[in-house]
Amino acid sequence: MKWIEGGEFWRGRDASDRPDEVPRHRVRVAGFFLDETLVTHADFERFVEESRYLPSAEKLGFGMVAREGMNDWEWDEVKGASWRQPFGPGHPELTPRADDPAVMVSWYDADAFCRARGKRLPTEAEWEYAARAGSTGRFAWGDSPRLPDGGMGLNYWQGANHQKNAMADGYRYVSPVRAFPPNAWGIYDAVGNAWQWTADWYAEDAYATAAKAAVTVNPTGPPSGKLKVARGGSWWCSSHTCSGYGLFFRGKSRPDAPYNNNGFRCAAEAASHR
Repeated sequence: MKWIEGGEFWRGRDASDRPDEVPRHRVRVAGFFLDETLVTHADFERFVEESRYLPSAEKLGFGMVAREGMNDWEWDEVKGASWRQPFGPGHPELTPRADDPAVMVSWYDADAFCRARGKRLPTEAEWEYAARAGSTGRFAWGDSPRLPDGGMGLNYWQGANHQKNAMADGYRYVSPVRAFPPNAWGIYDAVGNAWQWTADWYAEDAYATAAKAAVTVNPTGPPSGKLKVARGGSWWCSSHTCSGYGLFFRGKSRPDAPYNNNGFRCAAEAASHR
């Protein structure tokens, strides 16, 4: 885990066509620890074996699958798809590698894993503060998915639609958790690769509520809700397709929903991991 020194940052934007991204407001968070990578397939497999935990997709008997060749915003409910086989049975070439992020995990699965390790999911504010690493743009290095040296900064979808991924970043689907450079604070996959669950319930007016204070301290979102916040986008996202990648877009989903582009990382309190 990486120690993230507490501090303040600007969250949200002054103007956006998505009302849940406004207004821009000041947020302060206390110091905390954060996993430097997304939780890997190998780590999640070890957790399931040790705890005999039954993940959501296996309880449901299906998972929600996206893949190359589908229409935008389309998802297939695939019987037998789970974290073990995120694209469903019959696709051995897409069997997850040990250092791929664990995907097809619901919020409940992510929460159970973190708790079993003596950790917790990060709040939405903690997640963004660490992912930004002091930056203010769409990405931790600026407003382009390419790094200042011209290299790719993240795993995202390269294509005008989801019919074909040009794979300029080298990956059609997920990439190993250290495939791209970390941000300035040592956090890998700060954006892209897999959506990342946070602890917060989603509310469209969460930013508007927080902005009523000059500085909002350690916000945690509403006390209840129907959807949980996920941040960072995934391999399925780009400016031409789902547009959910980057550090402004606020994803959201039912806490029991398993999708093959949802992953997570854990946080921990300073006192428990120093």
